[in-house]
Amino acid sequence: MCGPLRDGGPTVSRLLAFLQLRKELATVKQLLASGGARALAVVMLLPFAGIYPSMVATGALSSLSSAVALGVVVFGGPAAVAIVLAELDTTKTRGLQLVCLIGAVQLPAAAISAAIATASRAAIWVDGFAALTMIVLFVIAFEIVNTSTPQWVPSLQTVGYVLVCLLFLDVIVSVARGEVTLLRPGNGLVAWVWTVATTERVLIFRSVVAAVAGLSLVAATVVSRSLLLDHIIVQRFKIGCAIVLCLIGLEVAGIVTNAPTLTVTVISLVLAVNVDEIGGK
Repeated sequence: MCGPLRDGGPTVSRLLAFLQLRKELATVKQLLASGGARALAVVMLLPFAGIYPSMVATGALSSLSSAVALGVVVFGGPAAVAIVLAELDTTKTRGLQLVCLIGAVQLPAAAISAAIATASRAAIWVDGFAALTMIVLFVIAFEIVNTSTPQWVPSLQTVGYVLVCLLFLDVIVSVARGEVTLLRPGNGLVAWVWTVATTERVLIFRSVVAAVAGLSLVAATVVSRSLLLDHIIVQRFKIGCAIVLCLIGLEVAGIVTNAPTLTVTVISLVLAVNVDEIGGK
């Protein structure tokens, strides 16, 4: 029995790799077993379904501070914090493992979104999408503040689908009118990818920083969950995040410049602390 296994080195290697993959998939399945874990993954990854790329394409990452504020609000905002506090009833170790699992998807997705957004600027109507992005951010802010959202307010998932469809339609129209030429494999695709990665390093870096900021907030919430449950008023943080989203929308649309988004985010976190509860103890 041992002879064939010793002689079949590649076969044994593939078998071990397969077993290792099954083990890793089982670990992932265990981390996502609870409803709170799945809800947290959906909330943190859903912005990539149209909303985040459109914000990047319309200039939401204009500075490092805006990138941090955007990441905190979009990826680790009140929805993610509320899920961790209310639904993610697990150990700190497993909670951090879940955050790392989400980050393994979120970080490359953020970099790719920045690269795609950069390339899509030549194919989309930037001013129109800037105004649309502002409206979308105001709708999201409305949903964050209001616990019961009216039926006429579209869901975050619906908004993402609409933005994706509009982006595709805009690109198709631009290609049909000859404003943009599609690049085919073998016709400089590798050179194009390298050009985007080198010329837009700052934007890709800011996009990754935004994802790291959101992940950091969620990880900090997981670590200090028991403390936050006693001393943080989530509704106050929600209001602050809604204000930040509105400021980002106004900045994207060009209505205001240099909006203090990061300052407002930090102040929101400070004001969310229940001082009366601390004083009482």
